[in-house]
Amino acid sequence: MFGSKNRRQYIELTAKKISWGHWFVFFNSLWLIIIGSRYAFLIDWPDTLLGKIYFFVSLVGHFSFIVFAFYLLLLFPLSFLIKNERTYRGISVILATIGISLMLVDTEVFASFHLHLTSLVWNLVVNPENGELARQWQLFFAPMPLILLAQMVYSRWSWQKLRSLERQRWLKYVGIFYLVTFLAMHIMYAWADAVLYRPITMQKSNFPLSYPMTARTFLQRHGFLDKERLLAKAREQGRADALKIDYPKHALRFGNVQDTPNIIFINLTGWRKDSVTAALMPNLSAYLPKATQFDHHYSTGNDEVTGLFGLFYGLLPEYIDSVSQQKVMPILLTTLAKHHYQICRYYDEENKVALRRMLFSANHYDKLGAYSCEQSRPDFQKNLFHSPYFVFMDMQIPAGLSQEAYQQQIRNFDTKLGNIFKDIDWKNTLVILTAASGYEFQHESDKVDNQFSRMRIEVPMYVFWKGLPAMKVETLTSNLDVVPALMKHIFDVKNPASDYSQGQDLFNLKKNRDWVQSGDQKWNVIITPDDVQYHLNRKGDYEKFDAQGDPVSSSRPPLGLFLDVYKRAGNFWAH
Repeated sequence: MFGSKNRRQYIELTAKKISWGHWFVFFNSLWLIIIGSRYAFLIDWPDTLLGKIYFFVSLVGHFSFIVFAFYLLLLFPLSFLIKNERTYRGISVILATIGISLMLVDTEVFASFHLHLTSLVWNLVVNPENGELARQWQLFFAPMPLILLAQMVYSRWSWQKLRSLERQRWLKYVGIFYLVTFLAMHIMYAWADAVLYRPITMQKSNFPLSYPMTARTFLQRHGFLDKERLLAKAREQGRADALKIDYPKHALRFGNVQDTPNIIFINLTGWRKDSVTAALMPNLSAYLPKATQFDHHYSTGNDEVTGLFGLFYGLLPEYIDSVSQQKVMPILLTTLAKHHYQICRYYDEENKVALRRMLFSANHYDKLGAYSCEQSRPDFQKNLFHSPYFVFMDMQIPAGLSQEAYQQQIRNFDTKLGNIFKDIDWKNTLVILTAASGYEFQHESDKVDNQFSRMRIEVPMYVFWKGLPAMKVETLTSNLDVVPALMKHIFDVKNPASDYSQGQDLFNLKKNRDWVQSGDQKWNVIITPDDVQYHLNRKGDYEKFDAQGDPVSSSRPPLGLFLDVYKRAGNFWAH
């Protein structure tokens, strides 16, 4: 008899706790939706009505689901396990307070770094090595007592008024509304992803713990989408979820430029630093004593596109898709046109596609009135160019060569250089000679599991100019540094380099660098003076590699370094 009574009391109390949990979920869903609305002021706000509608649909659908999932996975099972209702409500209040406080912190992290909280980002936030920053972030936990008090008051009130609340029928319709917005959010994103509708796809990472549904593969498999057409559109426009870029950050201010030299920019993609020897490159070696040789220079990427992007835009490769989406012209080229340079491009036939994707898309050169070089090599002696001129010569070494075949390619390149150097008017010409990326032989790839090995991203960089001394520079330099150097020393730009580039002045030979960056659209690669690498992605994952390119375990990551990188990496995202 008593067992039956206790069982009935247990069932009634459990049912009461479950019913109370529904109202507790509703209360906290409102908290998260209100706090989450702050992201509207932090994200790349969509330009279209449909994009704006998606934001509000996803705001309600996502955060209501987060709270419901929290209840279903944690509080619902606890309602059966914890018999004392006060203990149950107390645990619920504490967990909700922690969750809402973390949500507040996440909004500020997103405002500062355009990232959401992960274990690595959390360590950066509370990093004791930066006491001032740690104290600043601790302020965001100051509201915790107020949040806790509000949760406690609501918990007690809703428990006491539960019978009255249970008679309310409108909560059921709120639940249906939440479910509809959740489903609509995923259906809208799946459609946008299938047709590459950027005003929606760019909102993929708006909120923490957000993983919107995609169905592109399913639709392609069943013939609803043309895979080749979609890939061609993606190649032309870049990633559909690319964010909007603010480049340059401010209008450039120019000084009184009197004498502008001719500029010859020569790139050989696949040129290794160790191939610059007197035996392989006698013509270049004869001229090197007159050059400024940057012996510790890194490209911005491990392929032609990412390397050239850094050279012309002065930005890291994570901005490539944003530039493609917005069809933003390189600030270097617009500055050349402003100063009445004749802009000429010369490239190997097989190089046209990669180059046009990056530099010649949207008819950039047609807009600048550029002269297209079609000769086997530009002939500077026959005055094919009027001064001042900018000539970009791009060549590429084919992939998959043996060492012997590679060395023959280097000899051919050296012969071309010898012919070009004979024709140059050195008194009024600045020559930059570099590689967008290095080269890795098959046997080296088999030994090193690192897509950013030194063979791929440490490249030659030589500058011939009367404004620089002939010397070797041993400090770290980067492709990012070329645009700031030309802007400052050739065009007398008064803006700080941070307005239009992520690099520093290459021609400032006295500077010392603690690190430079390389990477691609997914990874940020930090290179230190001893050639140790740290690979970071936007999810907060990181890997460490030694100077030989081998992975190394790292129990104590350099949090201060990571913090600097995250701060600088997102400088040009539009907010």
